[in-house]
Amino acid sequence: MKPAFTALLAAATAALVPTTALSAQQPDEAVGAGEAETGEIIVDGYTEKEIRTFLWRSLNNTERVIARRSEPLCVGIDNAPPELAEPVRARIEANLAQFGIAMGEPGCRANSVVVFHDDAHKFVNWLDDNHVEAFQALYKPEKRRLIRKQRPVYNWAYIPNEAMRMKFGNQPTAPVRAGQLALQFQPVGFEPGGIMYSWMAPVTISHSFTVIDIDALDGITTQQLGDYLTMQMLVELRPGSRPEIPTDSILNLFTDTGGNPDAAPEMSKLDRAVLSEFYADRQNWRAGAVRSAIALRAIEALDEEGYILAAK
Repeated sequence: MKPAFTALLAAATAALVPTTALSAQQPDEAVGAGEAETGEIIVDGYTEKEIRTFLWRSLNNTERVIARRSEPLCVGIDNAPPELAEPVRARIEANLAQFGIAMGEPGCRANSVVVFHDDAHKFVNWLDDNHVEAFQALYKPEKRRLIRKQRPVYNWAYIPNEAMRMKFGNQPTAPVRAGQLALQFQPVGFEPGGIMYSWMAPVTISHSFTVIDIDALDGITTQQLGDYLTMQMLVELRPGSRPEIPTDSILNLFTDTGGNPDAAPEMSKLDRAVLSEFYADRQNWRAGAVRSAIALRAIEALDEEGYILAAK
């Protein structure tokens, strides 16, 4: 069942491209972006330094604590026709099942929102003007960096800043006022806690948001898009970290101007190794400890398959 978003989006979707303007590509319909004629992207492997640089510079943290999902994911896809939305949703669900992450029941409240628009830049700035609460978890400089530049895709997360609150003691933070926003922008309450607790539990990514410019979809397969959205829903990534992202990562699906013709056809081995370890059970959620543990286990797993190279 597709969640309803009309309370938030109706006023902004009058000028949207009709759904017939979108067409889904199954992964085997054409040579995927960046593939050789053989259908493969040749990747020799990664150095340990490349893996650690990616983890330290790309994975964001909230006051020294890593954020991840703790509730079942409820994916809401808006302004996409069934021939695109359903294959992408199926790919996301298959990825979540692989990593042991629960999906919400039918009719659940959307907490992973994907919106397609013919002018993504205009839409996110409309949100800022009319529903600034959507960006409540971002500092003003972060929000400016996110929405000021015209780009084909915008990704951000709603993360209750528990670690910041705990840093100043056990005083609870006032809940965000979400006004009349749609269900996926509902306010999140906070409970008091201690600093030791903040290290023993991850900060929660309660919502993720992706706005994609329709024109950027040309040449992108549903497999690629589903893998890209899975990564964006599960991990808080630091904006502007593209130079540190390995070439074969699905996070390179979009450039600053549109779809990436050199993008990999699916998540890389490193992408999957990172997600697998990111959602493993652990007791210490301090950012440095998590990155070190992920790096160690990812390197071990990739080394067993021969994907770790000697230092360059």
